[in-house]
Amino acid sequence: MEWLDETHRRVGAICNQSTWLEYQLEIAYMELADTDDLSATQGHWYTDLIKMIKAVVAQGVVVDAGQEKALRDLLSRISSTMKLRDQVVHSTWIRNNSTKPGHVTGQRWYRNREATRDWTMDELDQIAKDLQSLANELSSATWNAVRPPEERI
Repeated sequence: MEWLDETHRRVGAICNQSTWLEYQLEIAYMELADTDDLSATQGHWYTDLIKMIKAVVAQGVVVDAGQEKALRDLLSRISSTMKLRDQVVHSTWIRNNSTKPGHVTGQRWYRNREATRDWTMDELDQIAKDLQSLANELSSATWNAVRPPEERI
């Protein structure tokens, strides 16, 4: 039972960190779009938020080309790490279940998709740390120096 408790704790940490990262993406979009309309990002998944940020960045809002490239690289790393989060949260990571061995009711499970596997505690810890690190980087990077609307493309 200890293994199960530790797995739940780690998956919970991943969910918590990914929610915080999505919140940071919402803030990033609002800063880049120069809006304080909270409804603009409500209910959007990280994939939509990244697309929204890229669309605003394509308008030439970031002052420095190097910072724009760094932001695009950061968004790419965020996307990759969030995909790992999706694999963990939507995979069948519990070994024994009385009704469907290896399956948790309510989680996505597809017969024709990637084979399910057990995640090691170290892998789960690393994903949570990566999510936290990316959220910190997104909230502290200097990419948010934006051009005034009249100077944009």
